[in-house]
Amino acid sequence: MKRLIFIILSVLFFQCAGPELQENNLDNSKLELEELKEINNQLTKTNPKDLKTIYQLGVQVKNTSLNLYVRNNKHYTVDENEFLFKSAATGAEACKMYDDAVAYFLRAQRKFPDSKNAPIYLHNRARILDNILLDKNNARLAFEELIELYPKHQLSINAQLYLDNAFGKSNDELLKLIK
Repeated sequence: MKRLIFIILSVLFFQCAGPELQENNLDNSKLELEELKEINNQLTKTNPKDLKTIYQLGVQVKNTSLNLYVRNNKHYTVDENEFLFKSAATGAEACKMYDDAVAYFLRAQRKFPDSKNAPIYLHNRARILDNILLDKNNARLAFEELIELYPKHQLSINAQLYLDNAFGKSNDELLKLIK
């Protein structure tokens, strides 16, 4: 009962908040997005051998992205919301939360299927499933979905070649193919 009263009072408070408070929240959400972009840039510029920093920044990028999306997605443009999902996925991958990364890449593609980055999201999902999680069945399905949805994209063409020639083969079998 106390929770219900708290929720009702919270809703009333936010509905009664004047335009000044709402404008301030919008300014804050844009500022927080810019801060996330800076952290994301730090992550991409970090030396790959600095695993501790990559992990810390990855966690920060993932958590900040999701937090901003949940709190402010209505205030952001489509491109900004897509950036948040992409950042959540790359942050999760950086901090080795691979199941989360797979889920966020898929969610980014589902929410923004017409984006120029949508095939990249599916490719990254398939790549993680295949090479890191070693989930060959779902990796194959992910590559096939990429090919089906974006057949003319270069990543789809590469994925088809990979499935036809190298997918699931051992290192010895791959060496024989090369020779």
